[in-house]
Amino acid sequence: MKEDPNSWIQIKEDVQKSVIDALKKIKVKVKDVDVRNSIEVPPSSKMGDLACSIAFQIGKKVRKSPRLIAEQLLDKIKKPASIKKIKLSGAYLNFQFDRKKFAKKLISEALKENYGAGEKKKERVMVEYSQPNPLKAFHIGHIRGTTLGDSLARILEYAGYETIKANYYNDLGTHVAKGIWCYLKFHKGEIPKENISEWFSNIYAEASQKVEENPKYKEEVSEIHKKLEARDEEIVKIWKELRDLSIKEFDRIYNELGVEFDQTFYESEIEKRGKEIVKELLKKKIARKSEGAVIVSLKKYGLDVLMLLKSDGTALYATKDLALAEEKFKKFKIDRSIYVVGVEQRLYFKQLFKTLELMGFKQAKKCYHLAYELVNLAGGGKISSRTGQAILYNDLKERMVQKAIEEVLERNPEMDPYKQREIAENIAIGAMRFSMLNIGSTKTIFFDWNRALEFEGETGPYIQYAAVRAKRILEKVKEMPKISNASIDKIEEETHELIKHISKFPEVLLNSAENYEPHRIASYSYKLAEYFNAFYNNYRVLDEKDKKVRDLRILIVSAAFNTLRICLNLLGIEIPERM
Repeated sequence: MKEDPNSWIQIKEDVQKSVIDALKKIKVKVKDVDVRNSIEVPPSSKMGDLACSIAFQIGKKVRKSPRLIAEQLLDKIKKPASIKKIKLSGAYLNFQFDRKKFAKKLISEALKENYGAGEKKKERVMVEYSQPNPLKAFHIGHIRGTTLGDSLARILEYAGYETIKANYYNDLGTHVAKGIWCYLKFHKGEIPKENISEWFSNIYAEASQKVEENPKYKEEVSEIHKKLEARDEEIVKIWKELRDLSIKEFDRIYNELGVEFDQTFYESEIEKRGKEIVKELLKKKIARKSEGAVIVSLKKYGLDVLMLLKSDGTALYATKDLALAEEKFKKFKIDRSIYVVGVEQRLYFKQLFKTLELMGFKQAKKCYHLAYELVNLAGGGKISSRTGQAILYNDLKERMVQKAIEEVLERNPEMDPYKQREIAENIAIGAMRFSMLNIGSTKTIFFDWNRALEFEGETGPYIQYAAVRAKRILEKVKEMPKISNASIDKIEEETHELIKHISKFPEVLLNSAENYEPHRIASYSYKLAEYFNAFYNNYRVLDEKDKKVRDLRILIVSAAFNTLRICLNLLGIEIPERM
């Protein structure tokens, strides 16, 4: 064991090494078995803190009793310094930590302000996320992509990567032309002074319906689109007014969600370069013309055909995305580009990355599409801004704030109403963010009002409440005790489980960053809150009579709070002043 180990990761490595050494002694070829994945956590720490199931793998291969093999391993294994006892349970090797050494080391580590932070990495990463379309409303589906990207960027940064948080506005697409057309034809001069998001939502839904019903309207929208790309003066003036109103509304929402960007890209600023790149690809014969359109054939890679320009010369997503990628690579000198975009774009991004590779960008192999599934309405209804069947951010937030106010009023009836509203908004945003981040990006969210408004169970407010509990205890501590003065001779079961879970944070952070999975942090945070609440409910802290025991418990509360604080920050969730 290293002299100064990272409590959880290092002990697992030590146990793995001791098992490998024992395997060699009983003449088992290590390359034939998977030792790393045989190290697991037992259902209860009474059985052990770590368990090894390698005997089952070996027994199956050599057709011998796993129990017999486990006995041979137990006889030959050398106990790591961090382990107090190794015993058998069936064919499992169970390892029990030296709780005293473990607690002392972990508490010292977990009290550090940047506990679990990764060492500085060489790679520069850009995470592009959110990308709401101007002239359309910000709905619940956008909340998922926005919080997912924001949390991932926070995690990568904490893990040691230089991270650039980027947003991209598709401010020239067909949807913009459709909105301008509907405004000019049916609603000119009717821009409201409030509820602008809802107004844009209604305009877009109305435009989509009318265009579907009347082919002539489709031609009119197409004409608006051409004028917009040609920078027709009259159309551009209206476009700027509507776009700026829309983006101002997005900025307000970002501020409420606690989301910030280092860089914002606009389609209108890169479209020209995109068309130039298409011409270059034609000269290099990477692209070719087909029935008037410009395409890149990727059939030999199993990726079909990517269209770069329409036959009428108007640009497509790919036109601009090629220029955007070029700017990322050349101007911002990024090594890795992560696109947080819905799962329906999976094929498109494979085509885009392959085209970038054909263009000679070495970073193309480090481009990654973090695909997330849709947010559907309970009962299976698909959210669509085109049909108007969408839960808008403003509606969701206000409903959740009102529910949170009821909770705050019940617990703090004498509190100033302004403060009650402030805390309720904090809780509502926390509930929103956690509900989006607690589910893996590959799983569909079936959104249900009642479930979203629950404040018990696996929710953001539950974790916030645990953090507030810990914070309030620490506020009453005049001077933080030293670990050398605390009693660590006896570590109770609930205390040990809490300490052990705190120690897992660096590993969870590492896995979350490497696999682009913020839900790992969310799940870990919930379990941490559970373990802390069990500790809180079972043991006295400030009024414990034994000073050395009280000192230990204060330090454990501080370590738990610090870890919760870091986790909630990675999820973009604030800790309220009170609950």
